[in-house]
Amino acid sequence: MTRSKKKILIATGGLLLLTLITAGFVGYRMYTKPHRDVQHIRPVRIAAMHLVAAYEANEANANRDYLDKVLEVSGYVTDVSKNQEGKTVVSLDGTGMGTVRCTMEGIVQHEIKPKTQVSIKGICTGYLTDVILVRCMIQEK
Repeated sequence: MTRSKKKILIATGGLLLLTLITAGFVGYRMYTKPHRDVQHIRPVRIAAMHLVAAYEANEANANRDYLDKVLEVSGYVTDVSKNQEGKTVVSLDGTGMGTVRCTMEGIVQHEIKPKTQVSIKGICTGYLTDVILVRCMIQEK
């Protein structure tokens, strides 16, 4: 092998090694990134009916306004259930087509009954016939 080919091979190997180290570091930082503390973030307040209607009217605009943001959604409870992980899921009345499904964080201290009005704070993760909120907690009035 000639000298110039060796230099090119060493430079390419060094660049590849540097790229792998950088990618590993970025991946580690993203994996260990702490969750946002929903309790201490100022939310965007909206009624459940208006949130679902916004997604039904124009999902792209609603995503721009609400996706990955902390929302405080108020509305009437239609259903309380558990998901596969055993977490409480509260459904709030939206429009005739969809609801707001709120996956509660931790153990729910309040007794939530259907047909009662509540205000729930959580992070909006999008729309799948229902608007989905995660890391939710009941807001005291």
